[in-house]
Amino acid sequence: MVNWGSKLLNKRRMANPRTYLYRLIWLGCISVCIPVFLASLVYYQISTNRMEKYIQTESDSSLTIMKDRAERVLQEMEQESLQLANDPLIQQELSGPIDESGILKLDILKKIALVKNFNSFISEIYLYSSTNQLIISNEYGAIDKTYYKYKDQLDQLLASKHPTQWTQLKGKEGYITFARQLPLIGTEGPKGVLAFEIEASQLSKFMETDTVLLTGDQDLYIVKLHDPFGVDRKPGETLAKQTAGLKGIAIIKASDQSSGRFVAEGIDGKPAQYHFVKNVFSRTYVSVIPEQVITDQLSWIRNMTALILIVFVGIGILLTYITSKRAYTPIGQLMNHSRTLRGSRTSGIELKGSELDIIKESLDYLSQESEKLHTVMQNIEPSLREKFLFKLLSGDYTANQTLLQDCQTYGIQMEMTNVVLIVDAENIYREKRFLPEEKGIVAFSLANVMQEILNDQKLMGYAIPYQGRGVAILQFKPDMVQQTMRDLTSDYVYVMIDAFHKYLSFEVNVGIGRFYPSIADVPVSYKEADQALQYRIFRDAEPLLFIDDVEHVKKQTVLRYPIELEREILHSLEQEELASAVQHFKKFTETLRNSQSYVFIYQSYHLFLSSFIVSLEKAGANVFDLMEQNLFGQLRSKQTSKEMRDWFEESLFPLYLELTRNDREAAGDSAIQWVCQYIHEHYGSDVSLVHCADRVGLSPSYLSRLFKKQVGKNFLEYVVETKIGEAKRLLKDTDHSISEVAEAIGYSERNFIRLFQRYVQMTPGHFRSEHR
Repeated sequence: MVNWGSKLLNKRRMANPRTYLYRLIWLGCISVCIPVFLASLVYYQISTNRMEKYIQTESDSSLTIMKDRAERVLQEMEQESLQLANDPLIQQELSGPIDESGILKLDILKKIALVKNFNSFISEIYLYSSTNQLIISNEYGAIDKTYYKYKDQLDQLLASKHPTQWTQLKGKEGYITFARQLPLIGTEGPKGVLAFEIEASQLSKFMETDTVLLTGDQDLYIVKLHDPFGVDRKPGETLAKQTAGLKGIAIIKASDQSSGRFVAEGIDGKPAQYHFVKNVFSRTYVSVIPEQVITDQLSWIRNMTALILIVFVGIGILLTYITSKRAYTPIGQLMNHSRTLRGSRTSGIELKGSELDIIKESLDYLSQESEKLHTVMQNIEPSLREKFLFKLLSGDYTANQTLLQDCQTYGIQMEMTNVVLIVDAENIYREKRFLPEEKGIVAFSLANVMQEILNDQKLMGYAIPYQGRGVAILQFKPDMVQQTMRDLTSDYVYVMIDAFHKYLSFEVNVGIGRFYPSIADVPVSYKEADQALQYRIFRDAEPLLFIDDVEHVKKQTVLRYPIELEREILHSLEQEELASAVQHFKKFTETLRNSQSYVFIYQSYHLFLSSFIVSLEKAGANVFDLMEQNLFGQLRSKQTSKEMRDWFEESLFPLYLELTRNDREAAGDSAIQWVCQYIHEHYGSDVSLVHCADRVGLSPSYLSRLFKKQVGKNFLEYVVETKIGEAKRLLKDTDHSISEVAEAIGYSERNFIRLFQRYVQMTPGHFRSEHR
């Protein structure tokens, strides 16, 4: 049958050669057009995916920039609020006796004005004390609550269950309020409110155009309505209300995830892509990109694809026609070309009587080479099983059926008991061995060692680098006793820790989750292992942390911030006694560790850092130097109690002495001169060391030591000698009685006579009789 078809084809070719030529040309055109068409579809799909990734990348970049800008401003406001709340003047206003003279309120107004003028985003700062029903505001001064326009909002802030919150008060549209209940530490409940009013439009302009600020409960939502190609909208008066009413914003508020991406209705009523990130400070950053923007940007890809398809098809038709004309008559050229493609396999080609058979042989060879190339490309791509494990750990599988299918695809055992281990290396950045951006290299090294030891221990499981750390998923037979599984896991971990120490010089901590019989619970075990690592903050001497162990021994004790130790530390630093400060700080850290509460320890270190900065400012350090240090950012990067203690003792305490020593020495001379002049001008009043120290901005103890060092005598001796010297002058040059002279220098007659006789070795009357 084949020979008959071949003869018929040859007969037709001989009868009408051009007809066969045309058929050959059309066959060549079809052979060219179909691959070109398929390649165009692939190109269009790749371009579409790249464009979508580009838009998402631009959205993520814009969201990151907005987040960095906003966090820098908002954290600065919160820190300023915390520092202002810790100020002794405000604490005295809340809990001290009523200041009828008004001096305290004036000093508080100066403090508030200083903070307000330093930050251009703050419109108003006001302090409300429920004890005396008084409001102190940089805009209204000190007024009674009954005369304040927004007195109802004050009661609302005071009755809130949140100690701090970002909110939008009724009647204050266009302003965002950050409120902090006072006092910061106490059990009697809030007695006052310190509030910062921020003009939302100014803050939005600072971040990016079309940025909307929303509040909810104690949370703050910063929403960016934009597209990555600059097609921005003009903000309207109702933009904030429209944004607040979006269904996507409601979904984000109800979500308990820290980040995510989904599609919902946008501001224009059409679908839009939402991307949000939540942080630990109750702030959520949202980027909204209409899908219409993506569709519009892909139109040029469709047009370009069609143009390329037309051009290539035209070129293919032309080349096919020319090549067919040349190849049809001299068939030998086609044979030589097929031998060139086959290379060393030319001897395997046989002339089968039809040119199409020869072309088929050549195409078969090209197909085989294409398969070889595809195999090579698969070998150099990342492991698909590793990608599956990434997806499994992140909890992206929402349907069990899909998870089970992928487990079968990648050879993952499903009927096994699973547990997750997380390995985190310590101090590798502090020791200058790696840079922070090289944590991917560290994670890759950890995972390789973990996998090798896993194979040596003959355990079932997988080790992969994940989020800058090494992660292992161990699998045990379902009928194995849990204690046996725990022992095998512990043995594996200790062998791994020794290997890291011996070969890589890594000191590591290992967090281990609970054992679960279902593969779908692997993300839960991973989160528990991550949570177990948090307990390093008070158990950093233990490299292996089972979640069951660390939660079982958690104490239910009354947590109290060690304020006395904080004062001792700061006092030692003020006295430039570094060894004493280090000793007190060790007691401070031990007290926090005994609480065994991660949240309490973490917040206590931040509270101590705030007091540390306040003490630095009081000691005369430049606030701009402190801001450049990004101290809170450095503290957040520390994970264990040892890391935090080393950072404070080796970095912050020497920084304190360095910043304050030069400022104290420079300011000391002028301060002592002013105090001496003040004593001479006010010899008739009760001159106290505390009053003089407050006037020159130094602590009383430091002023006393500085005065003794520069003048050669202590403060009290100098005051008494100045008064006695003035008494000598009055006794010699005036006719005032002894009692009048005593009153003039601020003493009673009895005390004056006693002091005068002690310093002059004679009575005032005897002195006057000898010198007049």
